[in-house]
This record gives sequence, C-alpha cells and structure tokens, in this order.
Amino acid sequence: MTNPYKIHLNNFFETITDFKHTTNRLNKVLLKDAEKYTAEGASYFSGTSLVIGDWTGPTDNGWKLNFDTGIQKSTFKENYSTEIEKVLSREFGFAYAQCYEAFETLLKDFINIKIQSDQNFKDSLPTNKEYSREFLKGGNDIFKLIKKAGGKRLKEYSKQNNNNFKFSETFKIFSEIRHAITHSQGILNSSKIPKDKYYQGLFEHLLPLNKLEEELIKLKFDYKTCNQLLIYLSEFGYQVFKILSEEDNYEWKL
Repeated sequence: MTNPYKIHLNNFFETITDFKHTTNRLNKVLLKDAEKYTAEGASYFSGTSLVIGDWTGPTDNGWKLNFDTGIQKSTFKENYSTEIEKVLSREFGFAYAQCYEAFETLLKDFINIKIQSDQNFKDSLPTNKEYSREFLKGGNDIFKLIKKAGGKRLKEYSKQNNNNFKFSETFKIFSEIRHAITHSQGILNSSKIPKDKYYQGLFEHLLPLNKLEEELIKLKFDYKTCNQLLIYLSEFGYQVFKILSEEDNYEWKL
C-alpha cells in the first residue's frame, strides 16, 4: 500500500536540500571574497545610504522627490572579515528559520492525512476546534497532535534514540530559535529556555557558538552549525514519518 505521508516527507527533504546547497555556496563565496579583499596590498570600501521619498509630499511636476534619511553604513578593509561573519550568521539563521517553517508544514500535512484516514483518531480530538488543513496551527498546537497521533511509540522513541534527543524538549528549542530569528532579529531571551540541565545542554549542543549566560543572546551561526541544524530537522521529520507510518502499518524505509 502506498504510504500517503511519503510525498510530504519528500517535499520537506527537497526544501532542506535546497537550503543546504545554497548555504554551502554562499559560505564559500563570501569567505573567499573576504580573504581576497583583506589580503596584504588589497583595498576595499563599500558604502550605503538610505534614500527615500515622501508619498504625500510635494513633487517635481509629478515626480516624487527623494531625500537622504541620514542613515548610512560603511565597510572598510579593516572590518570586512567581521562584517562577512555577521552577514553569514544572519543568512544561516534565515535559512534555518525557513527550514523550520517547512518542518511545521510537514507536521501539519501529516496530521491532515491522519485525520482524514483514521476515524478513531479524528473522533478522539476535541469537538470545539476546527481541524481542516487550513485551520491547523503550528507551534505547540501541532506538536500536541503529533504526540497524540504517535501514542506510546513516540514516547518510547523519545526516551531512547541514538542522539539522546527528547522529542518535546528538542521541538521546544527548535521553536524558540526560529521565533528569535523571525520575531526578535535573532535575539533570544534566555528565559525561553528552561533552566534545566538537559535543556541547557541540548541548547548548547545545537548552537555551540552560543552560551546561555546572558539574559539576551544574539544568536550566532556558522556554516557547520547551520548544516547540522538542517540535518537534525530532517531527521526529526523522518522520525515523525517513521512513527506515524508504523502506527498505520505503512512502509517507512526509504
């Protein structure tokens, strides 16, 4: 019997692979560029000003008048390597956030299939909520449904697996990283990570360039960290696929 979950897993894997491919190239190109323009004898300067127009201001015979906001940024040879590190960290964070969104989409697609194909599961859900695909919410809401669909099998795999990743705790950290990138310009409030030995160790394993020592942490990424995070996201998605497939007696081996 065809596994209905597999097409969504493949779509998720394609997204992850695309970002792995792009970030790898971006990393190589920008690091090479920094090496070139910071070498002895090289020169470098880049400057940017923000020039805008007033939509409701006076015009020049209908043409919008532009003005300099006074906000500028300059990069010189002396700080070019540092600037490239910041740019790469930001782009790797954005890549992770996009792949996390794909991960949540995967979970929603899985639950949608489960609801449509398993009447017992559907009947077990509270009747005061809408569970059609367009109304499924992300975050804790979708993960609660995944845990319910996975049942005892998910709990067993969470307690014992090759990475020693507890599923709920891992999802929590993945979610908080994505939230900080998307909504707080990459700044994580450390209070979002429970002050628990397992949580703290897992966070610093996933993000080795970051320590939970300050209240506000500007998240840092390099290519190695980003690449490993995307692999972990892929593996998490695969674990959910495997669990739901086993629960529903579908072939899960790729």
